Amino acid sequence: MLAPLASALPGIQPALPDLSGHYVYYKDTTFGRESYTGILCYDESTYALRYFAPETKKQPAKDVQILFTLDPAKTTVTLTGERIITPIMPDDTDIINYLHDILYELTARRQKAGQFSGKAERTQDYEQFGGRVTMRFDALIPLFNLVSITSSDGKDVFSLVTAGQLVSSEDDSFFAFKGMPATLTDKRHQFKPKKAQKTEYVYQKEGMTVTQRVTLDEQWKQSMDNLWLLGDNAILVMDIIPRPANADVPMLPLLTRKMLLGTDHSYPDLAHVSITTKAGRTDISNVHYKPNTESVTQDFKIVTTLKDGSLAFFTLTVFSGAYTKNTAYFQAILDSYRIAD
Repeated sequence: MLAPLASALPGIQPALPDLSGHYVYYKDTTFGRESYTGILCYDESTYALRYFAPETKKQPAKDVQILFTLDPAKTTVTLTGERIITPIMPDDTDIINYLHDILYELTARRQKAGQFSGKAERTQDYEQFGGRVTMRFDALIPLFNLVSITSSDGKDVFSLVTAGQLVSSEDDSFFAFKGMPATLTDKRHQFKPKKAQKTEYVYQKEGMTVTQRVTLDEQWKQSMDNLWLLGDNAILVMDIIPRPANADVPMLPLLTRKMLLGTDHSYPDLAHVSITTKAGRTDISNVHYKPNTESVTQDFKIVTTLKDGSLAFFTLTVFSGAYTKNTAYFQAILDSYRIAD
């Protein structure tokens, strides 16, 4: 399930290798109602495409799923089989045809976009979305690397919502996705900081001279050498990933991508993610939606490239209900993080 792929899609050589189990979801304006189009890669020859539209007052939910197999030896999409894996109504023909078109069209347009290692923007003709469109890409996004398609009048007609990585063959996160709420709120978790004594904690990974430091008050409890808990409200972790002896792809982009993706029914809001890089440090700020537990978390990650090429990382995950009324409290923790390399 987690095997790296030489190329997840035919005729495309991405800057970062895709993994089996990578998936993406886009908000799609094609059908005149709230709709999502998802693509899942099982391996280099097997893909699932899904159209999902949530239930409305006037329309029932619509869920169409198709499994495609391709010839990985070809440089264009060459279907070797397909299976519709959901019950189909007579009026679903347009959706089925559309999912076929999406697989062909997005593959061809990603091929046309060429090579890039970061962000890229291309202008192409795409009649499905009104003619001349702007396609924005980012190598961190799996599969097509596609972030958005914007029409000539400036409207996002096909835009990234979330992306993830299946963790096992039993993980149904891709097929369980039912859209991203317009407002992500968490009312189940409450926290009120108290005036408490603060301590600077130092973590030094065994066998390394680098130290990571963070200042926390006594409301936090240390669970492991590099892990702290704020009751049921937040978790903080520090660690270092040593550089492998032979690394074909730079570690930082790979780790950044991994930190962006959702796992196990946790869906990152990639429409509003923030990534900044300065002086060897990358800061990632994002929100994750977890419908199974009806919760939302604020996720902060800091990755620092060390002198020997290893990566030090810091993660702070806070339930949104605890975070939103105490942003200054948690920002002070983020600001206290230090590395001595």
